[in-house]
Amino acid sequence: MPSMDSTKPKWQLPQTPIILATESMARRRMFENAGILHNAIAANLDEDALRAAAAHENISPADTASMLAEAKAMKISAQHPSALIIASDQLLVCEGVIYGKPATLVEAKTRLNALAGKTHELVTAGVIILANQRLWHLVKSPKITLRELSDHDIDSYLAAMADEAMLTPGVYMIEKLGAHIISKMEGCSYTILGFPLLECLAYLRQFGMEARTS
Repeated sequence: MPSMDSTKPKWQLPQTPIILATESMARRRMFENAGILHNAIAANLDEDALRAAAAHENISPADTASMLAEAKAMKISAQHPSALIIASDQLLVCEGVIYGKPATLVEAKTRLNALAGKTHELVTAGVIILANQRLWHLVKSPKITLRELSDHDIDSYLAAMADEAMLTPGVYMIEKLGAHIISKMEGCSYTILGFPLLECLAYLRQFGMEARTS
């Protein structure tokens, strides 16, 4: 079933369903809030293994994010060849180090200590696939600066974040408690949240997307 209220006008493509290859609630909410008719299906790839393999081959963060986004989309496209598949991937890079999501609160605290007072990049790739063919691709790298954080700041913040601390590589969500530890953001908020939505919508309009009531 579509993920939105069927009584409201929705932005959709003629004859072509849209599927998000994601399990990210932030990305799903982004499309829902934009009124785009879609379904969401998780690709369930071993992303950590793919990132490790890319690092071993010295593949750049931008190419790694692109590769992962395309791998997610291609997997879902093989299952739904008549659908337009949209996927993305995001890597946090600070001082040349690529970070994944922390597995524990202890690791989250170590991560915040490493990022505090520094600027990092969120290398974000978006891709659109139809019938196993890539139609659109973009990489953007917004920047985030965290303020200086004391141990007390970090402990209090992590206590408030609880399990959500393990959902993002930077241990923050800009739409939630991240405002307490971020001092500066450079770039589009949609991209920071995990997907270059504005550029994607510009392409989809060229592809025929418009608001329809049925």
